Amino acid sequence: MAHGRSSVRNPDSERSRTRRFLSILRHYRSQYAAWEASGQRLYRETVLGAWASSRPEHLYYFFRGIDLSRFKLLVDLGCGDGVVACVASLFTHVVGIEIDADLCRAGRDASVVLGLESRVDFICGDFTSQQITKADCLFVYPDKPLARLEAILTEAAWRGTLLVYGPHLPPERLKLWDRRSCGRERLVMYTTPSGSGRSAPGLRP
Repeated sequence: MAHGRSSVRNPDSERSRTRRFLSILRHYRSQYAAWEASGQRLYRETVLGAWASSRPEHLYYFFRGIDLSRFKLLVDLGCGDGVVACVASLFTHVVGIEIDADLCRAGRDASVVLGLESRVDFICGDFTSQQITKADCLFVYPDKPLARLEAILTEAAWRGTLLVYGPHLPPERLKLWDRRSCGRERLVMYTTPSGSGRSAPGLRP
C-alpha cells in the first residue's frame, strides 16, 4: 500500500468506497436497532473500562477529511463492536483490539458480512500486551486519561499519529496537530514531537 497523499482522488475509487460505507452504515444501524429491541444498551462496562457506540457517518467524515489512506496501518485501541475498524478499513489496513469477547466477535462478524476481512483483523485482548507501536496510526476513544498509553509510546520511542475521538484530557508528551468537528463529535490528532509516520508491518491476531 502506498504511503502518502494523492493529489487527485480517483472517482471510481471514491464511488466504490462510498458504496462500501453505505453497506457499513446499514449493517450497524440494523445491529444497533436489534440490540436495543432486545434490551441491550449501546454502552457497556468491560473489564478494562467502558465502551460506547460510535456513529459510522461521523467516522467516515473524519477519516475522509484527514485522508486516512496516508497511513499504512491503523490500530484501534479498544475497538468495541468494530465500527471504527470497519470504516477505517475503507482507507487503510486496520487491526482492532478489544478485551470484551462478545464485542470483539461482533466486530469480526461484521467484517465478514461486509466483505472487509482482508483489510481488518481483530484481536481479543488487552492492547498493552500487543505490539501497538508497530502501527503508524493509533485510534482511541478514551474513557480515562491517556497517561498509560503515553507511557507505552514514550518507552518505545514511538513515531506516529494518535487520533483521539470524543472529549478527553490532552496527552502531555504528544504534539497537537489538528482538530476536526462534526456536529457534537470531535477528533483531535496528535503526533510525536519528532514527526509522524513510519514503516509499519502488520500485527498478527
